[in-house]
Amino acid sequence: MGLTELEDIAAVHDLLVADGVVDPARSVLAGSSWGGFLTLLGLGTQPGRWAVGLADVPVADYVTAYHEEMPDLQAFDRSLFGGSPAEVPEAYRVASPLTYVDAVRAPVLVMAGENDPRCPLGQVLNYVRALRARTDYPGEVELYTYGAGHGSVVDDEEVAQLRRQLDFVRRHL
Repeated sequence: MGLTELEDIAAVHDLLVADGVVDPARSVLAGSSWGGFLTLLGLGTQPGRWAVGLADVPVADYVTAYHEEMPDLQAFDRSLFGGSPAEVPEAYRVASPLTYVDAVRAPVLVMAGENDPRCPLGQVLNYVRALRARTDYPGEVELYTYGAGHGSVVDDEEVAQLRRQLDFVRRHL
């Protein structure tokens, strides 16, 4: 899960760099939900490619997410992976951004809803703690949480989140 999508993203990125559209030293990988998962996975599996990461409501630790998420999503994950983490642990390990946290070099902003049933906060906290625990991590990890679920529908909160993302990019590029 995720690695095939990241191959596609890398191919597009390479093309845009070759065409002079994108500065490879200033490339930002950003996404929300599945895109947030891909962002964290990409920062760890393609660390030399991305200058900054913005991950909103991501899956960050797939095993913990499975145990914390809603039963419907557990069933969905079992169908994606061919079983539960206990049944196919290697599949979950390979797909989990937490597996690659030691390779991350870029600064990363992670945003998460405190009551998110799809991408629960606990698994996000595991990732952030692991990144912060690295003594060799050259970047900054910033965690922003808000009192909602899988995204906010409050205009002021959405504007505040966008401002936070823009400020994070401005500070790190």
